[in-house]
Amino acid sequence: MKLKSYPAIVLSVEPVSEIDLKVEFLTPVGRVLAVAKGGRKSKRRFLNLFSEINILRVNLRKSSRTIFPIIDSADLIYQVKSPWFERQKFEFFSCLAELLSYLGKGLLEEGSFSFWVSFIKVADANPISEKLLFLLELKILKHLGYAPMVDECVKCGNIPKRIFYFSVEQGGILCLNCRDDRTLPLSSAEVECLKNYLLLKDPKGVFELSSPSSKLLRLVRQFLIYYLGLDYKAPCQGL
Repeated sequence: MKLKSYPAIVLSVEPVSEIDLKVEFLTPVGRVLAVAKGGRKSKRRFLNLFSEINILRVNLRKSSRTIFPIIDSADLIYQVKSPWFERQKFEFFSCLAELLSYLGKGLLEEGSFSFWVSFIKVADANPISEKLLFLLELKILKHLGYAPMVDECVKCGNIPKRIFYFSVEQGGILCLNCRDDRTLPLSSAEVECLKNYLLLKDPKGVFELSSPSSKLLRLVRQFLIYYLGLDYKAPCQGL
């Protein structure tokens, strides 16, 4: 039977019998659930492969006995190691896996999968910072189609020059004339910061960007909770 082969990010693993595992992957074609036959007992075939956020090449085949494809084989491309030794990293990568599972509900936009592969490597190799957290939350919003509008007023379409307001409920920037009692003022530097993070294509470049203000961190987190309906608690609080 013909195999389907994908690069894949491991999102979660759970037992489905005394010997089998069900593995959730994020792939370029979206979320894939597959069964690793004998995965709970294997000492060689799947050893250390299915740790959360590992990056693999998986080969899948259809089975008439299960509704999920069977993992015929898998090769490790990149093993995430820092969560083994740092609690902060463990919390961060667990949160990352949860948020990435939302991306898998549809076909990923071009470049999205490769961005997250690169992001995982950058986060594994560097200390967790507010810059990485901010990039994570903004890019999840962008790749889901919920990025805040920052180029013009969301209500009238005018481009504010010096005075900016932000509304979570309205979906982004408002001008002076369209603001309401629930908007918060932003400086031009804060608006520019939002734009730079949203436009960033290579996660390695995050360290060259300016740090987000505490106000931006709060707003983007509120935005994420509001539009995704999450009971979300950001990892690594108090960085």
